[in-house]
Amino acid sequence: MKYRAVYAILLLALALPLATAFAQDAAKSMDQPVVVIAKALAYNDLSVTGFPPGMKIAVLAGDPGQPAAYTIRLKFPDKYAFPPHWHPGLENVTVISGRFFLAMGEKVDNSALHEYHSGDFLVAPAHMAHYGRVSGETVVQLHGVGPFDIKVVGRQ
Repeated sequence: MKYRAVYAILLLALALPLATAFAQDAAKSMDQPVVVIAKALAYNDLSVTGFPPGMKIAVLAGDPGQPAAYTIRLKFPDKYAFPPHWHPGLENVTVISGRFFLAMGEKVDNSALHEYHSGDFLVAPAHMAHYGRVSGETVVQLHGVGPFDIKVVGRQ
């Protein structure tokens, strides 16, 4: 339990300056407010080499392909599982709906998966390999500073 508190404090210490930088960068790159109506949000297929088909993406703000602030949502069908992968930049994840299971590491170990629910928030540091799965249709929201990229472990 003591280590969890230390880990949480470290994550918070890292996340606060990054969140401030994200907000400042977002304000510089947008000259108009961004409003997203969830019911009107359009998802498109997202094909990532090494990932099974079925994942969908919606861009809420910014351009995830550019070196600037972005916010996206990913939608996964029931029982979708994604392989160990990492991102060049820090990844902030909020579970919007469904049951999201995630673990850190380069090899899948289902016993290491932790379950997250609507409203839960996670931060995956840059270059940290992680993998997971979902139960029920699941939506997560990611935000960070791009360019956003997915690197499957063993496929660099």
